[in-house]
Amino acid sequence: MKKVNYSYDKITQLIKDNAHKINNYNPDYIIAIGGGGLIPARLIRNYVKKPLYVVTLSLYDDDKIKDTVEIIQWIDNDLSEKKIMIVDEVDDTRKTLDFCIKRFKLINNAKNIGIFVLQNKIKEKLGQLDDDIKYISCENVQDDWIVYPWDL
Repeated sequence: MKKVNYSYDKITQLIKDNAHKINNYNPDYIIAIGGGGLIPARLIRNYVKKPLYVVTLSLYDDDKIKDTVEIIQWIDNDLSEKKIMIVDEVDDTRKTLDFCIKRFKLINNAKNIGIFVLQNKIKEKLGQLDDDIKYISCENVQDDWIVYPWDL
C-alpha cells in the first residue's frame, strides 16, 4: 500500500481553504473525535470561533478494526437545539462517523449534525450518511495509507 505523508503546513492550508464552509454552516459546537480529530479541530478554531468539545472512541486494536466501537469519553450535553460539527482527520471506513452520528442523535438528541474531515477516501463505506447531514471534506483521495504529522 502506498504511503502518503501530510505536513502540518499542508493540513493547515487545507483547513484554511475550507474554513468558510464550516462558517457558512455556522455550528454552535465543534466536536473533535479524540485521536485523529483533535489537531484538525484545534486548527479549525483559528478560523471558526466556536466552543470545542471532545469525544474519544476506540475502533482499532493493533491497527486492526474492532467489531464494535468502544466509548472512552462522551459529552452529556443536550444538543436538540444546537448545530454540531463533528471533526475527524479521515473518512476511511465511516464506521466511527456512523457510530458518532447515531449516538449523538440517540443520547444527545442532536438534530442538526455536520461532518468535517481532511480527507475522504474514495471507497465503499461501512456506514451511510443521511441526506440531512452536512458533509465537508477538504479533498477526496485514493485508499492509500495516510501518514499525518501527529502519527509519527
